[in-house]
Amino acid sequence: MFSYPQKEAQMIEPLPCPECGEVRMIRMVETFRLEDGFTVNKLCHYKCQTCGSRFFDDDAMHRIQTERAALGHRAAIASR
Repeated sequence: MFSYPQKEAQMIEPLPCPECGEVRMIRMVETFRLEDGFTVNKLCHYKCQTCGSRFFDDDAMHRIQTERAALGHRAAIASR
């Protein structure tokens, strides 16, 4: 018998947007560029289809921080 890790359940119904109140928040996976220009490929986050606001859960924030730290580490090594 094989055991596979459980996949996360797909969200079928949109969530209400904290910004505009419309029930149009959907989960997306896309390359996202932050305001400071830092880019994260294939970032899973939530986006309102009405107002365009984006929201990041703990997993997304952890990934952003991890990738930013790795980039800083590589830059420090390259400058030596």
